Amino acid sequence: MAAFAAGTMAASACGFEDPKGADAARGALNWIYPEALHVTSAVWRAQLEGTILRDERPEAAKALLGYRKAAADLAKLRDRLVLAMDGEAVPSLSILLIGPMLWTRFAPAQDGMSMVTHVHGAQTSDIVIVTDEPVVAALVSGRITPLAARQHGLLRLYGPPEGRSRISAWLDRLSAPMTAKASRDDN
Repeated sequence: MAAFAAGTMAASACGFEDPKGADAARGALNWIYPEALHVTSAVWRAQLEGTILRDERPEAAKALLGYRKAAADLAKLRDRLVLAMDGEAVPSLSILLIGPMLWTRFAPAQDGMSMVTHVHGAQTSDIVIVTDEPVVAALVSGRITPLAARQHGLLRLYGPPEGRSRISAWLDRLSAPMTAKASRDDN
């Protein structure tokens, strides 16, 4: 059954291209990544509480610019992750943005870390992070820490325990962006 679900997810386009296909893939997600769908309700609650921001753009703007913004935020996250590597070898990982069902793969590279957005899914050896666009935006802006995101169920890790621990420790080394530090220092 898991092989069927994985094949279904891999064959589906992301929600930026095919929202109905993304809905079908999202439905199969819990078979492969237990409780991954809980991220959606955790994001909704965090937005209601003001922990992370809602995307208030009109639906047409989200549809037109959504992929570009998501890819830009993922690139900012990658840049911050590279700074946090501190010479340490880190495992490959794939991030799934559960709203649009957009997969992005990060792998160690000579210049730090490669990033390929819009892949068909995780590689077998990857640690998988299931989260959503507003969470990535909050992480790169410094509005929330990776630890708080995990504690609130906004970010779930899947894979072998040792790999999840290494990724968690790496995420927790992310420094706050200068703008976030400055605004906290002013208060």
